[in-house]
Amino acid sequence: MTQNAAQEPPEAAPQPPPQPSAPPQGVAANVALDPADPLGALNQAFLDAYAARREAVLASMEPIIAQIDDSLILRRGGQRFEGPARTRRYHELKAIAHVPLALHAILSGRRGALDGGARGRMAELRQHIAAAAAGLEDRGFTPEQLARQRRLLDVSVALLDEATAAGGVAPEALAAFARAQTEDLLANVEDAARDQIETMHATVEGWTRQMSPEERERLRAVVAASHMARPGNVAAQYFSVTLGETWQGRFDQEGVGPGKRVLIAEATFDEAEAFALLATHALDARVATRFFSDEVRMERDLLADAAERILARMFQKEPDPPAQPMET
Repeated sequence: MTQNAAQEPPEAAPQPPPQPSAPPQGVAANVALDPADPLGALNQAFLDAYAARREAVLASMEPIIAQIDDSLILRRGGQRFEGPARTRRYHELKAIAHVPLALHAILSGRRGALDGGARGRMAELRQHIAAAAAGLEDRGFTPEQLARQRRLLDVSVALLDEATAAGGVAPEALAAFARAQTEDLLANVEDAARDQIETMHATVEGWTRQMSPEERERLRAVVAASHMARPGNVAAQYFSVTLGETWQGRFDQEGVGPGKRVLIAEATFDEAEAFALLATHALDARVATRFFSDEVRMERDLLADAAERILARMFQKEPDPPAQPMET
């Protein structure tokens, strides 16, 4: 051991985080500022001013498009236009693809004989399958699509009847059933994605042909989606490609920051809320630039950096470095 090393003080042992005191009773009932409190009124004045400014920003952003369920909505020049984002074929393919998944949900994770609830769901599912199968020829499927839908329904009925007679199905048999449906399920997925993309493209192209080059350059889009939207949302991918943004949805690029012209409105399918999100992002970018010299600062919790520092000191632990996006 060198002399310098010998003189180094020993590392201090990590200190446990401070123990919180017992919470007083009834805290949650009296934490928020009362509207009559001058500070409560002050904060409401901020919220009102922000909402008014957001409305003004939204009006200046047109043209803007929202995809909400089966519809595309365009706001341009103070007018509202609506067009299709999908056809009925999308939902037909999706409904039949769900049949093997429904059967798997009923039969998986069970030990012993089927209970009355499971038997009732299986009987109901079988009735629905029979009614759907009776009208398949009238739906305009291509011959290949029609044969595929019949296979998906027929194999599901076969397993359903087997499980009903035997009081259940072995886990390995259920796993084999699931694997055997992969090709047909993914073929339905492919056809459904094509239906949505081609339908959206026809609608959007019809609109953009009537726009000036300046309008097409300004065009933004928002996609309404469920909470925790899956990576690769079809509409988000379509708009990111057609509007020249970072291609959203490519699995190996999910860590790459999205552009500014395509947003996903999570957990809302309300038109006004979806469009308000576009204005919120635009307004927040301006505020973040002016106050923090960082255009995207408001896209994170404003308390995030402070929380990271406090937690690092409290638990004697540094956060992991950000993951690097995978190379294509």
